[in-house]
Amino acid sequence: MSINTIIGSALFETYSKIASAVKTIQKENKTMDEKKILMTELRKQNEAVLKNYNAVAAEFARSFINKNQLNDDHIIEARIGSPTPYGNQPKDYLWSGISIHADKSFSFQYSWVFQKDLLEVTFCFGSGGSSTGRIDASIKEKKEAQMRALEQRFINILVEDRHKPIVLRLIKKEGFVITSEWLNSGEKIQDIESYVSYIRTKTGSKTGITKFFKPDELLNEGFDLEAKLYQYFNLFLPIWEQLHFKDKETNMDDETTGMDIFNYKQGDDQIFGVLQKMKKYINHQGFQYPNKLIENFYLSLKTKPFVILAGISGTGKTKLIQKFAEALGATEAKGQFTLIPVRPDWNDPSDLIGYKDLGGTFRRGKLTYVIEAASEPENRQKPYFICLDEMNLARVEHYFSDLLSILETQRWQDGHIVTDKIVTEDQVGSNFGIPENVFFIGTVNMDETTHPFSKKVLDRANTIEFNHIQLDSFHGLEDIVGITEEESEAVYPAASFLTSDYLQLKDAYANNKDIIQRTVGQLVRINTILENIHAHIGYRVRDSICFYLIYNKRFSLMTTDEAMDMQIMQKILPRIQGNNSVVKKVIIELLLLCITGSTVQSKEYLDGERDVEQLWTKHVTENNVKYPQSSMKLIYMLRRFDDDGFTSFWVS
Repeated sequence: MSINTIIGSALFETYSKIASAVKTIQKENKTMDEKKILMTELRKQNEAVLKNYNAVAAEFARSFINKNQLNDDHIIEARIGSPTPYGNQPKDYLWSGISIHADKSFSFQYSWVFQKDLLEVTFCFGSGGSSTGRIDASIKEKKEAQMRALEQRFINILVEDRHKPIVLRLIKKEGFVITSEWLNSGEKIQDIESYVSYIRTKTGSKTGITKFFKPDELLNEGFDLEAKLYQYFNLFLPIWEQLHFKDKETNMDDETTGMDIFNYKQGDDQIFGVLQKMKKYINHQGFQYPNKLIENFYLSLKTKPFVILAGISGTGKTKLIQKFAEALGATEAKGQFTLIPVRPDWNDPSDLIGYKDLGGTFRRGKLTYVIEAASEPENRQKPYFICLDEMNLARVEHYFSDLLSILETQRWQDGHIVTDKIVTEDQVGSNFGIPENVFFIGTVNMDETTHPFSKKVLDRANTIEFNHIQLDSFHGLEDIVGITEEESEAVYPAASFLTSDYLQLKDAYANNKDIIQRTVGQLVRINTILENIHAHIGYRVRDSICFYLIYNKRFSLMTTDEAMDMQIMQKILPRIQGNNSVVKKVIIELLLLCITGSTVQSKEYLDGERDVEQLWTKHVTENNVKYPQSSMKLIYMLRRFDDDGFTSFWVS
């Protein structure tokens, strides 16, 4: 139910009359018992209308949580009255919203508070006390400790360079102010630094980032409060998600929520567990994939929202995308998974985006429908997956180049990743870029009916190969024995689960200097080899590989060598093809690097004095290959060159 349905002059008149009547009763020259009787009568007179307002507000808060998939958050239900010395006094305001913990008084919340002469929309802390006045001392002490931890986390988040612009945007562009207390009684705080200092001084500070609306503004025809509430929350969402990171020392949610170990506003240490639950879901659907493939697919999407799955038919490429999406609750029925079969006659972006017909009407393509849906404020935290099936039946550069160029315009804006516009107002009535919650995955086969990829495409994607098949592998089927339906349910992580944290190397360098320098050192050695055939990589690929390695280290999904092996396989080897002797030398040098981690003895192998395949076999037998997947692929490529005088990543 929409919150807009209760907005009217009657709402403000009701709370104005209650506020006036309460004040009159309190000032009357009567005994306290007489005042209590009058207060009870006042409450009864207004009970029906207050119940109606509160029910609508609660239903909207419930739908707000559901639409935003805020599975760990709690509804703030407005009350009709509260105990006071004057009796059970009716509320002269409606306080509704959502909070991070069940007890809003000891939590951070997003609230909309209707009063007699205004509406407050506020991101604020609770008072740090029970509204009933009755709370056990030991419980209160624990709740206060939890709240102090939450306040400290909020301070740490707020001082980060990537989060400050969110608050500044709310203040400078959306008309919010920082207040020292809510219910329109607090003084304004002038800047973020003073705000942080104020929070440090007092637990339960009641301070908030608040927007005030006068009744006249709300009652204007065309004003849509519901849309505003979604819009503001979408801006604030990166901070809200960070506030959910589990604090193990304070056991933040254990007392009030009873949630299982997965808090889906993930911290780095929870990503592994979420992926394990996703793998259980996929296995329970009857699909099995090689070890580390789900982790690799996840890291590839996290690094860049465009991934290519290559391999022979029937290996489950399309199903991987579909089941991965379903494991995140992103089903076709919800519009969050879209399969687009590519046609051989596609030669421009209109087949995806749309076109203007002879009458001048813009006919949306499938992609435009997805982008519009994903851009809606209530959907920005949900992942949307687009599967371009057999994407190289047509030349990818012809129909997909515009999207690749738009993806390269990614930049930070108010804590979110935005791009230049891909559809414009004259086409669909509004401007849309590619939102950060949309992910493109292409499936490809390489045969006589398909087209090769240019380096422009390969630079922008991780290419995951599916050619290594084990028909007698049953580990996935064995793993599902004994798994219950509950254990194999889909998970609903926060938007940040898949959204990139870095766009440029400078975003990651300060906190990841060591791993970046080690990775780049290895890439420099690889580039020296690739330069011989003009296949060396640029800064874009360097950054992408570094991000993949950083995410892997943060989430503890693979060893560093395993992750680097994946990246050589997916970002380096697809660039190699040719029919001259220099190509063979490059393959041999890369093979030596992938087997031993060094190329110091390369001359003997390049001159044919020693057999590099024998070296590979020896190291495989000893289980001592530095990058096993890449080295195996290079062996196949070398064999193809020796047999046919030509080789390529795609035909080996």
